[in-house]
Order: sequence, then C-alpha cells, then structure tokens
Amino acid sequence: MAPELLTLRDLRVQTLKERREGRLTKIPNSFYKQIRNLENQIRKVIDTSKGDVKRLEKSNSDMRKLMDLKLDLHKLRERKLTDLAREKVNGQSANIDNVHSNETEYLESICSVIEKHRENTLISNDFEFIPEVVTEIKQETKVEDKPDIKIVKEMDSKTIEESEVKIIKKSQSAAEEKSDKSEYLNVKVLEDLPTFTGMDAKNYTLKNGDTESIPKYNARMLSDAGKVKLMNEVKV
Repeated sequence: MAPELLTLRDLRVQTLKERREGRLTKIPNSFYKQIRNLENQIRKVIDTSKGDVKRLEKSNSDMRKLMDLKLDLHKLRERKLTDLAREKVNGQSANIDNVHSNETEYLESICSVIEKHRENTLISNDFEFIPEVVTEIKQETKVEDKPDIKIVKEMDSKTIEESEVKIIKKSQSAAEEKSDKSEYLNVKVLEDLPTFTGMDAKNYTLKNGDTESIPKYNARMLSDAGKVKLMNEVKV
C-alpha cells in the first residue's frame, strides 16, 4: 500500500504543532518517507517546467517552502531530542515514545557525546576526598569586672548592721547621758563644800545643813565621800 501523499500544508501544520508543544510530538512512521516523496514530486515539476516560466516559478517557490519547513521542523525536534538525551544521561525517566525510528540513532549519539564530554571535563568518580578535621575554636569572651551582686548585698547588709549597732549604742549612750543629766537626787549637805560644776554644767555651792537637788552622778560621788546624805531621786 502506497503511503498517503503529504502536502506542503500538511508539513506546515505539523511544524506549527511541533513549535507549540513542549515535548516531542507523535509523527507517523512513514512521515519522513512522505517528505522525500513530496520533494521528488516538486523536483519533477521543476524539471518539466523549464519552458513554462509561471509553472517553474511556482515549483521553485514550493521547493523553497519545503526546504524551510523541513529545516524548521528538524531544528525543533533536534532540540527536544537533545533534552531527552540529557534526561537519559542524568538517569531521569525520559519519555521516548514519540521518538521516530529515524531519530533513534541521533538520540543515542547525543547521549554518547554528553557522557564523553562529562568524562573529559568533570572530576573522575574514583577521586577520594580527604576527611575534614573539625577544629573547635573557643571564643574567649571578655567579661568586664563587675562586683558580685551577692557580695555587694552581703556588704550592704553588714554595713547596715554595723550602722544599726552604732545607732543603738549612740542612743544608749545618749539615753544614759540624758538620764544622768535629767535625773537628780535630793541630798542633805553635811559640810560646807567648795563650788563645783555638776554633770548638768551648772555650778553648785553647797553649805552645811542645806537640802539641795543635784545631778545623780555628783550626788553619789559626794555621798561616797561622806559629804552629803542621799534622800530621794528627782526626775526633771
């Protein structure tokens, strides 16, 4: 059975389809044979049209269109075949269902070229990498001298305690002093005494037989010396 005749229009439709599709399109098994038959037909017309200018002109135009469409179609399919070859070499699942039997040799040759190119330019697989030694670098962190908060707190506590003790002692001393100054004793003078300054910073002149109120400290001193006789305490 003779293959179905292919026209320039059929070839143009197939080329446009190939340009639109991202993957390789399906073409009949007799496709390339049909193209050769179409080319032979146009050649015959050209050979028999040497005396007919118009017919010759049309035939030449048809031949140029055929050559352009053939080249355009081949470029499109070659690019897609190259993509398939790269997928095969990379171990991907390349879909080769639409590869024509006339294109199988081209596909395999491209695969071989890619593999050979990689062998000549890339690092060989038998290269052994040297194990990397990981060295830990301890980064020293400079810490500014800062007083220990705990120590500061302890110092503050100790200082507060010492201050409190001092205040208590001072208060006690002041209280005693005040007590000494504010508390008086009534005494009876047993003999004339020279003028003296009491603990309250006052001058006292005591005569025999006088009853006088003098600071407790002075009263006790004079009592111990037998100069006066203690009578009772007087709080001022």
